[in-house]
Amino acid sequence: MKARAQILFCAVLLCMAGQAAAQDTGTVHPAPFLPSPPSTVDEMLRLAEVGPGDVVYDLGAGDGRVVIAAAAKFSARGVGVEIDARLVAQARRNAEQAGVADRVRFLQQDLFATSLRDATVVALYLSPNLNEKLRPTLLALAPGTRIVSHSSGMGDWRPDRKTSIRKDVLLWIVPARVAGRWRSVPGPGEPGRALEFEIAQRFQEVSVDARLDGAAAQVWEARLEGDRLSFVIVERVGTKDETALYYVGRVSGSHIEGRVTRGVGKARTEHAWRAARAAQ
Repeated sequence: MKARAQILFCAVLLCMAGQAAAQDTGTVHPAPFLPSPPSTVDEMLRLAEVGPGDVVYDLGAGDGRVVIAAAAKFSARGVGVEIDARLVAQARRNAEQAGVADRVRFLQQDLFATSLRDATVVALYLSPNLNEKLRPTLLALAPGTRIVSHSSGMGDWRPDRKTSIRKDVLLWIVPARVAGRWRSVPGPGEPGRALEFEIAQRFQEVSVDARLDGAAAQVWEARLEGDRLSFVIVERVGTKDETALYYVGRVSGSHIEGRVTRGVGKARTEHAWRAARAAQ
């Protein structure tokens, strides 16, 4: 009995060592397939605003229901990534039966070894631990890429939106990297307002400190959603001419291009607005 107990103990240690090695390398081994309810799948795709121009990747695709629904109901294209060969075969059969085999494909491989370069939407039904391991890869995707998860979060990266249709559904929009100092660059014939601002960023949460025409300016409602940055500056504070300036722009690398609107209603004026990163 003592020898048998020692053998059993050694077997448990070997099993634990194998699991630890898999976690260290990020390798995902087959796990029991837990399908998302159809209404939750629909909500994931609705919340991510999937449309005909999207490429939806489902990491841990199971029987393929997410990418099949994306193709059948939203006219998108899809790629399912699944390590279990039996589920991959089932997903391909399901796609044929749904009449969308020409719009989806399924890869039998480790999700951590999968390139997501052409993804516009990434769907997940994984553990919180795996979501966090994927987080650096997801944050490196193009700004505006939508990440939608059934139930599990991303640690301290808070979702942009959350709903509950039978299950919790969480949405993140990959934010542009905007932290640093910026300076407005007026174009020919545009008002020459001198705006300098510095952005502090934590994921999609931003705060802005600004100087307008050389004077400190209060900034309100600073928001970043994907590559869309917006904020409001109030000038001539405390006077009868107090007016809000609404800045909205798309971030592309070291440049921002958009519009600035001064005032509202009949007093509203609008012109192009551009900014560039200031030399550090």
